[in-house]
Amino acid sequence: MQTEQLSEGPPPIDARFREWLERVPGTVYVQQGEGTATTVYISPRVRFLVGLPAETFTDDPNAWATLVHPDDRDRLEAADLAADGTGSFHCEYRLRTADGSYRWMRDEAHRQADRADLWIGVLVDITDQKRTEDELRAAVGRFQTLVEQVPTVIYTEAVGEAVSPTYVSPRYESMFGFTPQERLADPSLWERLLHPDDRERMLAEIAGLTPEAEGWSFEYRMRHRDGHIVWVQDQAVLVRDDDGTPLFYQGVLSDVTESRRAKDELELALDELRRADEMKNTFLTAVSHDLRTPLATILGNAITLEHADELSLSEDERTQMLRSLAAKARRLTELITDLLDMDRLTRGAFEPRFAPEELGGLIERVAREADLAGEHHVDLDLRPVVAMLDRSMIERVVDNLLVNASKHTPPHAAIRIRLRPVGQGAEIVVEDDGPGVPPELRDALFRPFERGPSANPHSPGVGLGLSLVARFAELHRGRAWVEEAAGGGAAFHVLLATAAEPVS
Repeated sequence: MQTEQLSEGPPPIDARFREWLERVPGTVYVQQGEGTATTVYISPRVRFLVGLPAETFTDDPNAWATLVHPDDRDRLEAADLAADGTGSFHCEYRLRTADGSYRWMRDEAHRQADRADLWIGVLVDITDQKRTEDELRAAVGRFQTLVEQVPTVIYTEAVGEAVSPTYVSPRYESMFGFTPQERLADPSLWERLLHPDDRERMLAEIAGLTPEAEGWSFEYRMRHRDGHIVWVQDQAVLVRDDDGTPLFYQGVLSDVTESRRAKDELELALDELRRADEMKNTFLTAVSHDLRTPLATILGNAITLEHADELSLSEDERTQMLRSLAAKARRLTELITDLLDMDRLTRGAFEPRFAPEELGGLIERVAREADLAGEHHVDLDLRPVVAMLDRSMIERVVDNLLVNASKHTPPHAAIRIRLRPVGQGAEIVVEDDGPGVPPELRDALFRPFERGPSANPHSPGVGLGLSLVARFAELHRGRAWVEEAAGGGAAFHVLLATAAEPVS
């Protein structure tokens, strides 16, 4: 608006008041009029602000406007218009100095109550403050970027307000599927997301935190919004002021799911290595005893037969020794075959060759030819069943079950074999009158190198027979297990599928 010169001039400023204004840590000015008012007084300190004398502003009504930064002029004019209605003027803007640079000013003025056309204001240089604010704003921006980009959740909690955060970084949503706003608005969300297996432990940990706690470090599972499990490491420290007064807890939530998975896989691998080492030791023990024993017998018989004439052996003695030598050789062959078969199964190199077979006739033939310890009698109860199977595997299954029964029962004890069709499969059951198998050992018996508690320590065998039975049953889409027989003793069951689908 145009400057309006009023007939009444500004009040005179006496020398003492001028001296006081010149000492004020800012530039005081007096303006008269409304809109674009005329500067009737400005303290000499203005020279320290912009490098120009006070007369520059009092002599030229437009001087002030020409020094304002072009980008700030609209904001300054808006503040001028607003001040006409409120009687108070507040604005921050830049003024050009004598050397051509710009400095930030805070400009505040108030209209006098007894003179509506008179304004008294103060101009303060805030360039350093603005620079500090810009640096702080930049630092905050860099910190915010860091907080939002790091692959962890940053949070703060008030002292004494566990699991009730006052701030949660945006990474919370990608880690758990809930926005930071949802987390802050729902103090119970953390407890609801705790994995059931970790809830009791974590609630006890939180309840055990004392007011003097310097922080915490927990590891537990959370459920993501979509249901999958997230392992987190939760670490926090207590932040204090310079006097040591607790202010808040600063915490970090890290997704350690992959590292936990790797740790579990490593522990599993170590367990496998330990089992393999134990199996190796068991194997070496078995080989050193159970293979050397028949070899020693074979060698002894062979040497004796070699010198039969010198020893004057009778024909019956020779025949008995030859039979013993042949029996030991067959058992040794079976032991070696078991070891080779287990190796092939372990390497996945054992592929069954299925063909239709009358299972009852196969079982009868194996029972008739079996080389059993003692004089065991085998009772057969076989129903007719035709199945698609690998004949050599099933022969081994039946033979191993018979040999196992003979080892764990007294001489002359009966062994019973039953064969029944079951749905789309067939079930072979071998029962004996021995001591049976305790429930806690029934699963272990089908693991390699496991021998029953009643095994004869002088009977050759490396504990692979029942393991091969179970593996061969699996290759026929079935399974093997042991139960207590109806009249006492053990009942070994083998379920075989005769169709394409496994039987249960």
